[in-house]
Amino acid sequence: MTEIRAVGFDLDGTLFDHRGAASTAVDAFLSSLGAHPSAAARELWFAAEEAEFERWRSGLITFQEQRRRRLLAVLPQLGVAIDEAPHRLDLLFVDYLSAYRAAWQAFPDVLDVLASLRSKGVRLGILTNGSAEQQWDKLQATGIHESVDVICISEEIGAQKPSREAFETLAQRLEVAPAECLFIGDDPRHDLAGARAAGMHAALIERYREGSGGLAGIVHSALAG
Repeated sequence: MTEIRAVGFDLDGTLFDHRGAASTAVDAFLSSLGAHPSAAARELWFAAEEAEFERWRSGLITFQEQRRRRLLAVLPQLGVAIDEAPHRLDLLFVDYLSAYRAAWQAFPDVLDVLASLRSKGVRLGILTNGSAEQQWDKLQATGIHESVDVICISEEIGAQKPSREAFETLAQRLEVAPAECLFIGDDPRHDLAGARAAGMHAALIERYREGSGGLAGIVHSALAG
C-alpha cells in the first residue's frame, strides 16, 4: 500500500455538526413562526435542503434561490402562511440563519484528531461543496481553519464533489499524489466514490448513525489498512 502522506476531509457532517446545528435552528425558527417543532418537521426541512442544495450544486438555481425554494417547500406544509416575494423570503431566511449560526460547532473529537495527525507530519486538507462565504465562516467560528493546511471550497476552486477535478485540486494543493491521500467523508457518492475515482483512498464516517465509530477510530483503521 502506498504510504499515506495526507488526509482530506469533507466538512458538513464530517468535521462540522451541520445536522445538529440545523436541527436546533429549525426548531427555534418554526417556533418563532407559530409552527410546532417536531421530528417530522425537521425531516421535511432536511429533505427540502438536500433537494434544493443539489439543484444549486448542479447549476440549475442560484444559492439564494435554493434558500427561497426550501422555505416555499416546507412552511406551507406546516400551516405557515408566507409572503412569496423574493425579498420577503430572503428576510425570512435570515431569521433561520441567525439561529443556525448560533448553534455552530465542530464535532467534539475533531480538533484533537487533527492535532494528532499534524503531530505525525501528515498534511491535512478540507474539500467541501458550498458557498465560500458560509463555509469560511463555519471554519473560522469553530477554529477548524487553524488545524488544517489546505482548504478547498467548490465555489472558489470551480469544481464540485464528486468530480475528479475537485479531488485532484485538493491533492495538488496538499502537494501529494492522489494515491498518497486518504479522504474521509459522510456521503458515499460525493465523498467516497469521488475520491476513489480520482485515485485516493477513502473512508466513510456516519456521524448520525447510532453506534457508529468516531473520527479517531476511522482514521486509525484507514491508515492501518
